[in-house]
Order: sequence, then structure tokens, then C-alpha cells
Amino acid sequence: MTLLRISHILALLALPVAAQSIPLPPSPVPDSPEPPPAAAPADTPVVYVSDFDLDVVKRKPAPKREATPTSPRAKSSKTSSSTSRGVSGVPRTGPSPATESTSSENTNADASEDSKEETPADQANALVKAVSENLIRALTKAGFDARRVEANAALPKSGVRIRGVFAEADEMNRARRLLVGGEPVGPNIILYVGVNNLKSPAQPLYVLADPPYPDPRHGPVITVTSYSPAARYELSRDPSGEELQKLSKKIAADLSALVTANTLSLAQ
Repeated sequence: MTLLRISHILALLALPVAAQSIPLPPSPVPDSPEPPPAAAPADTPVVYVSDFDLDVVKRKPAPKREATPTSPRAKSSKTSSSTSRGVSGVPRTGPSPATESTSSENTNADASEDSKEETPADQANALVKAVSENLIRALTKAGFDARRVEANAALPKSGVRIRGVFAEADEMNRARRLLVGGEPVGPNIILYVGVNNLKSPAQPLYVLADPPYPDPRHGPVITVTSYSPAARYELSRDPSGEELQKLSKKIAADLSALVTANTLSLAQ
């Protein structure tokens, strides 16, 4: 009986140690091998993926330009320099450069291009959606019952929640919440990803620094808390679909390790 009680105590004490022992992944390397597929433990709870936090620059939309006749050669030069990425490296959802080049033969191409131009909010939504959907796919392949929870949606009373925040380092190497449409400093985006049991009282993943050191070029300075297990990942500002898939598989593998180490605490 004494040995049984000691084993239960040790299992509870191991929770914070296991939560902190998840290794932080290094910066992404293009040619690095993919991590092995994660395997979800048996009887795992439902995993809810919340949309990650970020900020969007607020600026007035520029007035549309009037369409002017342009020679095909000049228009081709213009579209060849276009990019399918946003100001802060966020994937665009609009037409590819090749599609734009084909449509540029029309005399109304300038007006069409203006009407399809994405705003920072469009770019931010595309990034948040891409990360959430890739996470759902990776978690599902790993054996989890994964469901997306959009921003401001009510959370269930039980299950495991994955949440996160997009961040970037400023000139003083402080972590700031990512500002889409701002002025990037480094080549990478930082992702702080946390996991919490929805049965427990909600605790913040991060808090704003006091003071938050406001800067119109960047989001506020943040500090990641130690209330729940959290890990740091890096993503390029111009992430490809393959890079997002690798990142999602890594997060799924880390979640599997965490759930395995904390079966008693995360059980429904």
C-alpha cells in the first residue's frame, strides 16, 4: 500500500518536469530530414487548435490608380518583379506571378491588379489559416481527434487546447507580437506554442511587457509565462507549404510526447 501511494505521488511530481523537458527545436533548415510521424497515445483527449495571435498594421487603403495603356513589354517587366508573398513574408492567396503575367496582356490589367491587391489583414488571415489547417492535418495523421477553434469562439469544457502567438525579435532582441505589414528586422518568425488542459482554470500563454514599449513598426513586447507547457519554434518569413508541414509534424510529435508523459493529468 505504501509503495502504491509513493508511485502516485511521483507521477504527479513528474508533470512539470515532463512539461519542461520538451526540447526546443533549432531554426529550420531547408534540407533537414522530416521528423518521424508522431503516434498519439491511446485514449487521448480531443485536441482543439485555437487560431494563433498576431497583430495587423492599420493603414488607410491606397486610392486605386486609373488604368493607363502600357506596352506588353513594359507590363511584363512589371509583373515579373511581383511577388506572391506579403510585406512580412505572409503567403498570399491571390494569383501567382505567372497568372498575373498572362492577364497583364489586357489593357485593364492595372485596375484588375489593384482590385486583387491583398491587405495586411488578408495576409494575416492567410497565415493563421494555413498554420491552423496544417496543424489539424498533422494531428489527425498522428491519431488525435483534432478540431479547429476560431478566434473568439467558445471553448469546450474538456480536452486539450493548443494555442500560440506569432512573434518576432526587434533590434534589442526582445520578443514582440508579430505585426503583419510592419517593418521586419530578422529573417524568421517566432512561434510560441502552448498546451493546456481545458478542465483546468485558463492561464495566459504570454503577457504584455510593462511597459509594452510601443513602436509603430512592430507589435508590443511580450513575455511568455510559465503557467503551462510551452515551446518555441521558428518559421521563415516566406514559408513554403513543405515548411509548414514539417513544423506541424514537429508540434504533433511534441504533443504526443507531452500527452504520454502526463496521461493522468490530461485524461478526460
